[in-house]
Amino acid sequence: MTAIRQEHRHLDVACELDHAEAGARSAEWEQLRIDNGLGAEPVAGGARLWLRLSARQTAEDLVRREAECCGFLDLELAKDGDRLRLELTSPVPQAGPVIACLVGLEPDCTLPCC
Repeated sequence: MTAIRQEHRHLDVACELDHAEAGARSAEWEQLRIDNGLGAEPVAGGARLWLRLSARQTAEDLVRREAECCGFLDLELAKDGDRLRLELTSPVPQAGPVIACLVGLEPDCTLPCC
């Protein structure tokens, strides 16, 4: 598997989805974590989400779509041994709460950008 990298396009912490779409996207992230999550941890500038290898296709799709609507994020999905490593970072410190919500480090949170 070749790593997928999506680099930020701007520094505005703003999601381009409307409220209903943002809620549906948040639910997709939650389902990915429930079905395939192996843990999450903070990293410099964001967080790392560990996933089962079987989640590759779902994670690739979600990474591509997230990069389209949240242009302030840097996303990288790569195989790391027997699991997937998904890193979400941003050069903008205000993106921290969004990243924490997406990877599940802040359970039951509302995405502040959406």
